[in-house]
Amino acid sequence: MTEKTLIVDIKRNALDDGPGIRTLIFFKGCPLSCVWCQNPEAKSPFLELYFDDELCVECRKCLEACAQNAIKFDYKYRIDRSICNLCGCCIDLCPNNALKFVGKIYTIKELMNIILKDKIFYDNSGGGVTLSGGEPLSHIDFVHNLLKELKKEEIHICIETCGFYNKNKFNELIEPYVDLIYFDLKISDPNLHAQYCKVSNERILENFEILINKQYIEVLPRIPLIPDITDTSENLNKLARYLKTLHIKRIGFVPYNPLWISKPEKIGIMPLYYHSEWISNKKKEQIKSFFSDFDYNDF
Repeated sequence: MTEKTLIVDIKRNALDDGPGIRTLIFFKGCPLSCVWCQNPEAKSPFLELYFDDELCVECRKCLEACAQNAIKFDYKYRIDRSICNLCGCCIDLCPNNALKFVGKIYTIKELMNIILKDKIFYDNSGGGVTLSGGEPLSHIDFVHNLLKELKKEEIHICIETCGFYNKNKFNELIEPYVDLIYFDLKISDPNLHAQYCKVSNERILENFEILINKQYIEVLPRIPLIPDITDTSENLNKLARYLKTLHIKRIGFVPYNPLWISKPEKIGIMPLYYHSEWISNKKKEQIKSFFSDFDYNDF
């Protein structure tokens, strides 16, 4: 039985990731690697070291603490992660919390203890628990065991997924327990999907089409609106036509949030995409014009 896994963050009292008041759990690791990923700290399945230069007071205590000599004040990312052994000594001595680990091991029991603190809010608001990431279904055995415990407490379960999962394991381990699935559809063209997300979309679309035919699971396809990648007229038109052929009536939009831009460098990664502006009202109206036959969230 898989009873522990790596979690990036837990947000209680969340209101935007499913109905009612929810606890939102971010799993670490994703099979995709989207160039615009707004949670880049959740992409790797491994523990990582995070450095926030805005909090650093340059006391150099971390330099003294590092036996690996991985701390370099003249290095762009401050830490040479190729030789860092993640011992955590620098974190312990940092007086301003400029250094921290990204990811923490949780057991199912530990997560349930946190989740159940807010059960009264789920019951009163029609809320529950949302599993996000990263990709929660990369942890499918752990998620299966967690879902069983959640269902014992009659808690509503939503999963946010990129759709790149093993369909047989999903059918066996996840399907009997989940109430709502937010399913991302990013790019229609398989080659462009591979270019921007590392993998093609064939498995994703296959899983989506299987899923929407299961009448007892609520599925909401969601389109991330990424400037010049997913929000192009060609891509939106193709996605709209595809969804119509499947008789989809309701969709979701996930608007681009430029506040993620500083995140990759804090974990030692060079950003592969840069766009510093929010979606304009003019662009919003253009996007809506492709989906006039659908119900969708305002954005």
